[in-house]
Amino acid sequence: MKSIGTAVFTDFDGLLAWYQSLTWESAAAFVESLRNKRPRFEQDPDLETVISNAFQLYEVHSWNSFNPEKTREYQWPNIIQPAGISIFHRYKDFQENFHQPIQVGVWDEEYAYLFLGNPQEGIVIPTPAKYMDFSPAVDYSDMTPAALRQQLGGSSNEEMQLVSKDAYSTLTPNILKTQKVAQEEAQKRLEQEIKDIEDCKTGELAELQQKIEAMKAELYQKKEAMLAKMEQMKQELEEKKELLENQIFLLDAQIYSILCFMGEVVKFGQIRSGKNASDKEPIVIHQKLRFLDEELGRLASLYEIQWDETDMFEEFLRHSPLALDTFAPNERCITLVRLSRTGTTFGRDDDRPYANLLKTYRYFHGKTVGIIIRNGENLYLGWTEEDRVHIDDDFIVSQVITEVVPDEEPEFTFESERRRYIEQKKAERKKLIDGIVSRSFVFSILQGVVENTPLLPLPAGVKLGKQSEYVIYSVADKWLTDNKYGSFDDIIERCNSRVTEGDTLLTTQYLRPEEDHWTNHVYGTRAWENPRGVGERNRTHDCSVEDCTLYPANLVMYDKPISQTRFRYWATPDYWTLQKNPDAQPEWRETVMETDQYQRQKEWNAKDPEALKDHPDEIIEVFDYRKRHVFVSVKKKDDWGYSSEARANFEVYDEEFINLTYMNSVWLEWVITNRKLGGWTIGGKEVHYAYAIRYLKKAMDYITRREKLEKELLDKMNPAICKDPEWPLRLTEWKLEKGVRSLSPYQAKRFAKYIMNSGKSE
Repeated sequence: MKSIGTAVFTDFDGLLAWYQSLTWESAAAFVESLRNKRPRFEQDPDLETVISNAFQLYEVHSWNSFNPEKTREYQWPNIIQPAGISIFHRYKDFQENFHQPIQVGVWDEEYAYLFLGNPQEGIVIPTPAKYMDFSPAVDYSDMTPAALRQQLGGSSNEEMQLVSKDAYSTLTPNILKTQKVAQEEAQKRLEQEIKDIEDCKTGELAELQQKIEAMKAELYQKKEAMLAKMEQMKQELEEKKELLENQIFLLDAQIYSILCFMGEVVKFGQIRSGKNASDKEPIVIHQKLRFLDEELGRLASLYEIQWDETDMFEEFLRHSPLALDTFAPNERCITLVRLSRTGTTFGRDDDRPYANLLKTYRYFHGKTVGIIIRNGENLYLGWTEEDRVHIDDDFIVSQVITEVVPDEEPEFTFESERRRYIEQKKAERKKLIDGIVSRSFVFSILQGVVENTPLLPLPAGVKLGKQSEYVIYSVADKWLTDNKYGSFDDIIERCNSRVTEGDTLLTTQYLRPEEDHWTNHVYGTRAWENPRGVGERNRTHDCSVEDCTLYPANLVMYDKPISQTRFRYWATPDYWTLQKNPDAQPEWRETVMETDQYQRQKEWNAKDPEALKDHPDEIIEVFDYRKRHVFVSVKKKDDWGYSSEARANFEVYDEEFINLTYMNSVWLEWVITNRKLGGWTIGGKEVHYAYAIRYLKKAMDYITRREKLEKELLDKMNPAICKDPEWPLRLTEWKLEKGVRSLSPYQAKRFAKYIMNSGKSE
């Protein structure tokens, strides 16, 4: 849904009084009156969806007449109405406290649909003219960029022009759209002519078709020649159409860029107030976007924060020094913020302590990009428009590119391949240009702030588009990254390399036994199948392992040793590899195979005359492998719902847990700070940082408690040991080397002696 204008409250008390006077019957009647407009809604499915969602302020969805607290008479005044009043106040407070306009999606005599930054989340009010003033959005489609610039009173800036000088002064979006419609109509007429020729409906072709068989060849040749000519004309029209579409896009972008520069698009609300920094202090433009779910997860893992005291991002920025240091770390700086890197959410997000803040952000702002400006003690926040600004990685300020030179077209076997290639290249160019233009919009917004407002002054002539002593581009995060500990995946591999009964395991999935047998309309396992248990009896059929939970390893078992061979072999390119790269050459590859299987394969190849005898396999090593099985003890469920103390051993695979026995806070803090997961996968799918942070926090909480006890033991031996900030890491390395699982007074004495001897064996 697109905003058609903005509105401000003129009689908020009257609106509140009307809402408070509603009974559940009158509220239902109001909703029904809106539902009568369904023919209008059906013309716009998105509008129907958001309006239906907004009915929650006026409807009692779940009720019954048996429970007094479930009746509509009870729920309306005690649950629904108080929640609705709170939402009305939230809109009013957001408008007054943060100076943000209320967007209007629908406005007529009977009702209006209002929203803030997220058009999918809004409210409905009746007879809006009684309670609000409406300002319709200005239509600039009949104005040239030059006329718009003159009307708004801005000076011409050739550096910000996205179109030619002629188009800048003579063309409007409506002119180009009219030309585009004419081209489309001509194209349709031409396509109809092509279809008539293909069907042999023209007089000339119909006459030729009636002639004898000898004339068919001539018919075919003429048909192909005409089609080729028409196809060429069609392609030329498509190119002209695409050119017009690009001109419309760039002209529209030029107009929008001017509006951005003149402050007509983004309104900055003041979040913090105080003294400005010195004007000589350089402005740091951070190129890395701050993703809210990642940053909040990192803060929650490293610091103790009272998350329940705020549910709005603006309030978090206003009152939390950590928030200020995270999202605006410099005295004068600019940072972009967005909800998440992927735009996806997860079903278990509610158990995060900061879930309320993420939900409120999503409700008010959706996927919009926010701009944070800091000047000393003053902090400002503004929100871009979601359908205009699309930045999902880094904000790189660079020169705007309006022409893309196409790559040399490769050879194709089929015409369909060539068409797919062309469409793919068009999509890539469109995405590239859209990203560049989105960044130019943000740049125009910021340059307008510098030149037209007192928020972030710069000396005359200094531009944000070029680095100088007053403007610095910060490409890296404030927290510099390194690779001294590898990735989180590498750390997990070290921790999981050794598992002993009693070790503390952190699960990374909710687990149930694999069920692949269909019986009685449900999936289940047969009595003699036991995929996750010990032995032949199926004791795990009613068991489960919770996600992100600590379990002690209850049993560790190993299979009988199996001989395996690691070897190098000469691999020739297969068919698909040659299709992608005709110049692909054979190469040596390394793999591992069971020794018995390898010997059989070797004997078979010896009998094959086509086997590669010039490049025999090279055996690297032969070793014994014993597969490990790790089990945790879980409670069995009783079929009749009664409690039971019966338990069963449930197997967890290596990729489903993290052994925290050898984990330490140095590793965890490094991973949390540097966000290096190293392709860590859960359930066979690579996870991103925002999802992994819940496991990192759970592990950090446990490790912090354990290291506190370990520090007390070590301080009794030698207080100087724990003055080294990396003492937990040295303790982990020592544990792995000596096979020590937990630190007792005796083991603390051994470690202290080890440190005194500078790593020499005691």
